[in-house]
Amino acid sequence: MELLDGHKNNEIRESGKAMVQYEMYFTNEYIEEILDDLVVIMELHIDKRDINAAMQERDRNSLNNLLLLKSEQGCICIDCNDKDWIFPLIAICQDGVAAKIKEIMLKWDNLIRDEYGQKLTEEICNVYGKTQTLLSVIEGYYGITIF
Repeated sequence: MELLDGHKNNEIRESGKAMVQYEMYFTNEYIEEILDDLVVIMELHIDKRDINAAMQERDRNSLNNLLLLKSEQGCICIDCNDKDWIFPLIAICQDGVAAKIKEIMLKWDNLIRDEYGQKLTEEICNVYGKTQTLLSVIEGYYGITIF
């Protein structure tokens, strides 16, 4: 798995384009459908074998748990660590596609909440640049910088 290198991260951040970061948890059975929706908007490529490999990894400390899709415009990160089959999803994108990404994530979040009898979410907030995020937790757990 290739992480975004720091130089490219700085280029993306300094490009003058506003970045947005949305995060949510989801149940593992929807991973392919959620990714299918997101990769179209973010113009990313997904190989279904990569999804399976991340989900099949049994070493909870292995970087192979991470499913990371990236481009010059941003990235999607899913930690497929199987502690409870509920995975964190982070989508970092440029502001130009943020509304569509937010709409997709909100749709899936509410579909899953409705299925499990939970209160629906009205908003998914932009946490780009914040310190206490799912991304920061994942980076701290694995000792890496993703974005």
